[in-house]
Amino acid sequence: MSALPSVLPSPDAIQAILALVRPGLGRVEASLAHLAESDDPILAPMLSTVLPGSGKRLRPALALLVGSLGGRVAESSADAVNHMAVGVELLHTASLVHDDIVDESDTRHGAATLYARVGNALAVLVGDFLFSQAAQECVATGNLDVVRLFAQTLGAMAQGQIDDANGQLGGRHLWETLSREQYFRTIGGKTASLFVLACQGTGLLVGLSAAQVDALRVYGQNLGLAFQVFDDILDFTSTAEQLGKPVGSDLRQGTITLPVILMRDQQLADGRFRAAFEAEDVDLQVQVIQESGAIAAARAEADNLVAGARAALAALPSGVERDALDSLASYVTRRGH
Repeated sequence: MSALPSVLPSPDAIQAILALVRPGLGRVEASLAHLAESDDPILAPMLSTVLPGSGKRLRPALALLVGSLGGRVAESSADAVNHMAVGVELLHTASLVHDDIVDESDTRHGAATLYARVGNALAVLVGDFLFSQAAQECVATGNLDVVRLFAQTLGAMAQGQIDDANGQLGGRHLWETLSREQYFRTIGGKTASLFVLACQGTGLLVGLSAAQVDALRVYGQNLGLAFQVFDDILDFTSTAEQLGKPVGSDLRQGTITLPVILMRDQQLADGRFRAAFEAEDVDLQVQVIQESGAIAAARAEADNLVAGARAALAALPSGVERDALDSLASYVTRRGH
């Protein structure tokens, strides 16, 4: 199979990458579907709400690609890699369920959230159940280093959520005080840690060298950060129809993201910045950010992170899987184009 292009201008190009791991993704979907077929009459319909494969399954695809690097995955480790891929997706889904509860979100991608459908108490329990299932999948890999990394990831995700909540509790002047370092620490925990788990954890499973496993950690960290930065950009550049929620939803929830921080620190909006935030007019804030250089500055940061992710791949075995990981890094900042 020929190498994949490293630049993916079309969203459809992701399908070429996913095709490389289609059989593995089929196993992941089957495992998730089996979990949703619970005998519990209350739990089963709620699991069926959050587990169907409506997304691209990016995180399990990362695990499957890493598991196939250089043709390393053997029949004996195929089950362990599947457990890893399923566990990562369950952990991601559980975090979304809990995020919607904390943020009191009624919709996600245009559909009603589980929180909106069943209320706070039941949604919390479903999230907890998914976390427990993710832990079981991790243990099923039979690798103590992976179990240790999973535990560290849970801690990082929880700390990221705590940092986010503390930020939102910071009051109306958070736009003045939240630092770039605090922002990246928060998204490093909430988002990037899962990318690290998928990449570094699978590298441990299939016996890559210590240097290669560390390269996968760097790749996953940079990829996850770029993914979240670009999500935060899309909150200002996409339409409500594309987002499935109002433009500027982060600001409306009191969440300060990189475009706001860069606009403030680089004085990209002159006096309009302070006027918009002191007026507490979210629509005006969104307009000022859109008309300033903040979006371009944030894109440059995301591009730098992608470059760091791609550079880390040099330590990995060459082949179509490494090409696919390279192309995925380019893809995360071209979504929606």
